[in-house]
Amino acid sequence: MKFLRSAGEAVVGLFVGDWVQSAIVLVILGAGWLAVSRLGAAALVVLVLLLAGQLVWFARAEAQRSKR
Repeated sequence: MKFLRSAGEAVVGLFVGDWVQSAIVLVILGAGWLAVSRLGAAALVVLVLLLAGQLVWFARAEAQRSKR
């Protein structure tokens, strides 16, 4: 029973993590689109850095979650 419970928690955690990450990516892309339209191409650098940062953030969080 303990195995099934932990497997269920892992599956739910994957879906919840994916939804949260997807929402954050959409927010970053929306803010980036607005910034590029108002500030020009220089805002693309910030957009790329934000997307890379969120990828590293979620990868580290998943590694720590799976370590437990």
